[in-house]
Amino acid sequence: MISSLIHSMIVCPDMDHNYPRITYGKGVFLYDEQGKKYMDASSGSAGVTNLGHDTGAIADVMHAQVRKAAVLPTHAVSTEVLESYLSKLVAFAGHDFVRAWTVSSGTEAVENAVKLAYQYHVLNGEPNRYKVLARWSSYHGNSVFMLDVGGMRLRRDTYARWMNNFPHLSPAYKYRKPEGMTDDEYISSLIKELEDTILENDPATIAAFVLEPVVAAALGAVPPPDSRYIKEVRALCDRYGILLIADEVLTGFGRLGANFGMDKWNTAPDIIAAGKGISAGYYPLSAIIANRKVARPFEEQKVPFLGGHTFACSPLGAAIGSYVIDYMEKERVVENASKAGRYLNTLLKKELLPFDIVGDVRGEGLLQGIELVKDKTTKQPFPPELLLSKKIGQRCIQKGVILYPGRGSAGNNTGDHIMICPPLISSHAHMEELVAVLAESVQEEMERVLVAPGL
Repeated sequence: MISSLIHSMIVCPDMDHNYPRITYGKGVFLYDEQGKKYMDASSGSAGVTNLGHDTGAIADVMHAQVRKAAVLPTHAVSTEVLESYLSKLVAFAGHDFVRAWTVSSGTEAVENAVKLAYQYHVLNGEPNRYKVLARWSSYHGNSVFMLDVGGMRLRRDTYARWMNNFPHLSPAYKYRKPEGMTDDEYISSLIKELEDTILENDPATIAAFVLEPVVAAALGAVPPPDSRYIKEVRALCDRYGILLIADEVLTGFGRLGANFGMDKWNTAPDIIAAGKGISAGYYPLSAIIANRKVARPFEEQKVPFLGGHTFACSPLGAAIGSYVIDYMEKERVVENASKAGRYLNTLLKKELLPFDIVGDVRGEGLLQGIELVKDKTTKQPFPPELLLSKKIGQRCIQKGVILYPGRGSAGNNTGDHIMICPPLISSHAHMEELVAVLAESVQEEMERVLVAPGL
C-alpha cells in the first residue's frame, strides 16, 4: 500500500502490489529507480503521451510562458497566446469548425460539449431537447453526469442510484454481431435501432448523440463496422435535428492516423470533444470545438456559453497546445501514426491471432486491441475471476512493456481485452518489440489458464 494515496481504478489500484517507481522518461521509454526500461505502449493512461517523453523544446515553451503568465482573470482580459492557439486548433480540426474553448480533462470536455449542445437548442427555441443518446460499452468521462451518458458498466454500477438513465443503444461491435447476420444486415440493424430509439423517445426531446469514433478503453479499440455506419448515423442526426458529438478525447490528435478520428470515415460531427494527446501529456488540457452551425446562434444573439472552470482557456495550456500542433505538423507525426499503425495491426494478426485464446485483433492507427476468448468458435469469454487480461498485462510489465488491459467486452462485465496505444512517434522496431513481448506473455498465460481446474 502506498502511503497517503487513495488507490483508484487507474492509479495503482492493487494495494498490496509493489509498483515500479519511475524516475524519468525518454522517447517511448520510462526508467525506474533500478534503471529498468519500460516501453510506454499505453502512452500514459491512456493515449496521452502521443509525442513520447522529454519531447523537443517543450520544457522551454512551458518555462517561457510561466515567466509571462500561467493563469489570468479570464473574465476580464484576454491574451494573444490563447487567441492564436484557438485559431490554430479550429484550423487543425478543419471542415467547418470555427470556435473552440479549452478546459482541463476529457470528462470536462465531453460534459461541456453536451452542455453546449443543450444551450444551442435553447437558443434555437427548443428547450425540451435535453436527452443525450449514447451506446452501451462506451466511456465518455468519469463525472456522475458523464457516467450516466456513457455506457461502461464497470464504472457506472456503483453509482447506479444517481443515474437518470438516458437512452442507450447497442455497441457497433462487428466481432460480436448476432450469429448468421451479414455485415450489411448488421449495420442496417444498428441504424434501425438508432432511429427506433429516436422515435420512441420523441425526437423533439433529444439534444445530441455522443459516440467515440473507435471505442477505446471500454471495448479495447473497436472501430465502426464500416464508413456506412458513421455516415448513416450522421444522416439520422441531421434528419431529426440532433447534434452529433464526437468524443475524440482518445482518438483525436493523430491517434488513428488522421487529425481526428472521424476524418477516417470522411464525416464531420457538429462538436468535437478533445483531450489527452492535445497537450501530449505535458499539461492537463482538453477542448471543445464547435462547427459554424453550432456557433451561429451564440454569435447572432450575442449570448455567452454557460460554462466555467478555473483553468478554462489557460494561457499556459494554450502555449503547450500550440507547440504540440506545430511539432506534429513539422515532424509528420500523423503520417507516422498511420504507417506504424498499419504495421502494428499486421504484426498482431500474424503473431497473436494464431493463439487459441486470441479471438480478435482490431483497431485503427496506433489504437489497436486484442480480445481474449475461451472458445474461438463461440467467442465465449473466460470467467472474470481469472483476471486474464490483467495477468497478461502484468507479465508484459515484468518483461518491460506497459499495455492497457481491460474487461467487459463480452457484456455484463465479462470479457477480456488488451488495448495497445504506443506513442505516435513509435518506430517499426518498437512495434516488433512490443508484439514479441505480448505474444510471449499470452503464450505463458494461456498455458496457465488452460490447465486451471474447470477450464
